[in-house]
Amino acid sequence: MGIIRLIPTENYNKETTFVFNTSLFTSEDKLYLAPMQNLTSLFFRQAYERFFPQTIDYAVSPFISVCSNGVDAKSIKFDDVRPQANLGAMPVIPQILGNNPEQIVETCKIIEQMGYREVNLNMGCPKKDIVSRKRGSGLLREKELVEKIIDSILNQTHLLLSLKVRLGVKEDKDLETLLPVINAYPIKNVTIHPRRAIDFYEGKANEDLFEYYAKQIKHTIIYNGDIFTVEDFTRLKTRFPHITNWMIGRGVVRNPFLAGEIRGIFFDKQILKPYVMELKQNFISSLYRENETLVLNKMKEFSKYICQGMNIDATPFLHSTSLQEITTLFETCL
Repeated sequence: MGIIRLIPTENYNKETTFVFNTSLFTSEDKLYLAPMQNLTSLFFRQAYERFFPQTIDYAVSPFISVCSNGVDAKSIKFDDVRPQANLGAMPVIPQILGNNPEQIVETCKIIEQMGYREVNLNMGCPKKDIVSRKRGSGLLREKELVEKIIDSILNQTHLLLSLKVRLGVKEDKDLETLLPVINAYPIKNVTIHPRRAIDFYEGKANEDLFEYYAKQIKHTIIYNGDIFTVEDFTRLKTRFPHITNWMIGRGVVRNPFLAGEIRGIFFDKQILKPYVMELKQNFISSLYRENETLVLNKMKEFSKYICQGMNIDATPFLHSTSLQEITTLFETCL
């Protein structure tokens, strides 16, 4: 895999040809892979690190759901973050989603026993069925419950705790009611996606409110939302020069070269085909534990993003009715 680093220089020489890296990414900046359920799981992280090594610093795992029927360390819900399975993948931070402090602690203890030092609490998932059950973004309106969850994790485990939040559910400033709680505890960092839950991923991320909350929260802040190009990153870095942690999700699924481009690392475009084929094979390999419909739907979701990045019509992929049909499309169209 050829890698070209484009390094900015201050020593201009008219007789020397060089290329500037127009990105403002520095050695202090870190890139995080966003948790996207069914998309940025282990199979994606392994393939991505293999073809685009050392471009993403950390990944936050798709959420581990904490349910009311108890916690079992042998459950398949932990398979995505089992350390032995993640060898060769980018460093991962397990994320949990739930609202029962006792069961959340039990889940965190299992994560701790695996050797992890940090857990991320999902307070940002915008899906209606999750929000309605006071999970994900639904926690943003539950100040006392959030405080109990945070207090329980930090006092009953040795884990560091990070948070991923949105601005609110229907109101722009639900998050404001949580500021005293968030600032009262030693939170490692807070990832802010500046949208409300009802916005899902529509409309423009509210950068003004991100700036407001980044000033109000005393902890390290990670920016998340609408980084699809190097120009997007450069504009945000120019506006928020004090932010050194950046989370990218849809942008890097759509354009796998993006993380490298932001860092000034450019990969041979010919690796795109083998990268996509490896992901296709990873989807198919998951059939041993998932039914065909579920795998088909995951492949449709992935194809929606990669087709956008490649300027290909995603309609045939989205209308596929079988794994054979969509697999053929992967092999012939991508």
